Order: sequence, then C-alpha cells, then structure tokens
Amino acid sequence: MRYICARVFAAVVFAGLLASPATTYAQAHPSNAKFRGLTYGEWLGAAWQAALAIPIEGGSHPWINGGAFAVGDRMVAPSAPVIPLGSPKVTIPITVSPATPLTVGIIGVSCSVAEAWPFHGEDEAELRACANGLLDLAQDPYVEIDGKPVTDPGAYRTESPLFRYAALPVNNYLGLPPGTQSDAVVAGYGLLVPPLSTGVHRIAVSANVPAFGIAVDAEFIITVTAPR
Repeated sequence: MRYICARVFAAVVFAGLLASPATTYAQAHPSNAKFRGLTYGEWLGAAWQAALAIPIEGGSHPWINGGAFAVGDRMVAPSAPVIPLGSPKVTIPITVSPATPLTVGIIGVSCSVAEAWPFHGEDEAELRACANGLLDLAQDPYVEIDGKPVTDPGAYRTESPLFRYAALPVNNYLGLPPGTQSDAVVAGYGLLVPPLSTGVHRIAVSANVPAFGIAVDAEFIITVTAPR
C-alpha cells in the first residue's frame, strides 16, 4: 500500500480573494472557475507532474514526509503525508514569499498506463474509472483556513485532463524505471489559496480512507515573509 498511502492527496479547489492580496481568509470560487487561465483539473495535473519530477533523496519526498514544492514558477504546493488512520495530526512549517498562491491538496489519487494494478489503466476511460474508483474510498474531506472551515469541501472534487508525465527521475516516487513516461489521470479534492497577507497563517486538511486504514491529517503553518 506504499503509494495508495502517499498518492492520496492532490487536487485543486480555487479560492478567491475577499478584498485584496492582504486578505487573511479565502473563500472558494465556484467549481467551474479558472485561476490564471487554468481549470481545477488542469492545475491538478500540473501539480502531480511537478511532484513526480522530484526524486526521493535520503528517503525524503514531499509526499512521504510532507513539505512543499513548486508548480512551475506560478504556484507552491504544500503537501501532507498520508498516515495510519488514528495517528496524531502532522504539523508542517512552510515559508513563502509575498504574492505566492498555494495549491493545497486534501486527498487524491492517480492512475497511469505504466503502473500495475490497482493504479493501472489502458486508455483514458480506464484511467478515469481507476482514479475515481479509488477516490470513492476517501471519506470526510475537510479544510480549514485560519480557523474558518471551508464550506462543503466535498463539492470541490475534480479530475485532471489526460496528461503525460515527463521522464521520471532516478529514485522516482512511483518506483518505475528512470525515464519512464506515461499517460495518467488524477482525481481528488483540494484547494487553491491566493496570496495571503504577511505573517503566519494556518491551513488544516484532513480525510480518511478506512478501507486501507490510512488518513491525511495535517496543519500547515505558513509564514509569509515581508515584501522587500
């Protein structure tokens, strides 16, 4: 279950500014909204491609230990590890520069042509059925931003377009031969938070997968540095 455990977590729900880039709390955009020209699903695919390009180094990876990674030069993705159901909440400190939007995955899963069952599909239809079937096992997605719960996070389930991940690095997360490329689809829940005000913010995410005895339960402590 190695990567049922860590692949359950990336998706994008778009949250908009209430008033200005200094707004502390972000409300969610409608599920059909776009952010910087991309749909929820397109951001979802972009985040997974970025994460899969990161090698495991010293046993560490954002999907294994928690942390953050860049999605191109336009976004930072805080990532929570998947843990045994009932484990204590994980606290993850992150520092970002001003004017940095965040794509925060709650829970999600991908399937590709290159992988074995239960993450395998031969074509787009099979890949969508695979990813959504596994995501159906997730329960109780939850997000809280600076102490305020996001209303109905379950309404922000999305799936990526069919995409092809780039040549995988040595020691890649999927454990596939270096250089492997494959078509894939991701389904999941999550949110995108636009630039937060200078200071410290807290974003909590959680979800449960009782069928596999795993969960996501994390709080990101996000420090936004002062503008220079």
